Amino acid sequence: MSATTSRPVLEVRGVTKQFGGLTALNDVAFEVGRGELVGLVGPNGAGKSTLFNIVAGAFPPTRGHVLLNGRDMTGLASHDLARAGVARTFQQVTLFSELTALDNVRQGLHRHVPARLVAGLLRGPGYRREEREVEGRAQAVLDFLGIGDHRHDVAADLPLGLQKLLTVAVALATEPVLLLLDEPAAGLSHEESTRMMNLVSTVVRQRCTIVIVEHNMRIVSGYCDRVIVLQFGEKIYDGPPEGLVADRRVVDAYLGVAEL
Repeated sequence: MSATTSRPVLEVRGVTKQFGGLTALNDVAFEVGRGELVGLVGPNGAGKSTLFNIVAGAFPPTRGHVLLNGRDMTGLASHDLARAGVARTFQQVTLFSELTALDNVRQGLHRHVPARLVAGLLRGPGYRREEREVEGRAQAVLDFLGIGDHRHDVAADLPLGLQKLLTVAVALATEPVLLLLDEPAAGLSHEESTRMMNLVSTVVRQRCTIVIVEHNMRIVSGYCDRVIVLQFGEKIYDGPPEGLVADRRVVDAYLGVAEL
């Protein structure tokens, strides 16, 4: 799916990040259009995680700006970005392992629903109605990803592939406009990673724009509309996946990596 001509969902403008004397990112700039699925790749230490953390609000850039739907979000905390429509998953599964799949999604939703402490303490009609609405939304997201039958399963008892899908469900339940996926297929079998990316590239992208950090070039070339390659903190490629093997800078960056 190609980007539309409307305003980009994400704009990264001249982002530089320095940690002491180390420059982790240097003047990185790109845009992500509405409905795009963009891969962010590069060798270890290229700056991918740093860039992801800046976009997600984990820390601010030293210089440059990050815009969401034209609004400057530079330096906002992660919880403020979440309210603005940015959701993120992590490479390692981050779930409440003792809770069911449904309750994990409910917990994710509660972090984005205005607190109603008094109503909660009194368990009044308003609170009960809100709880029913939250449960309905949580169930709908599980059904949307095809894992509704696991709603009562404890997260720790689910296989890794379903746990990864559940983390996507938790993020998706917040109704993001931008979803950041950090190596969603890491640790999964070929079959599990294919299922994950088939869902991400079809049903998930119906609801939001997606940027993924990924090392698996099969996934990048098979599912991404566009690929951004970083090396030593600088952008060296921004284009279609099929152009990766024809770009000398990318080939040199991955020299010796059999995948490419």
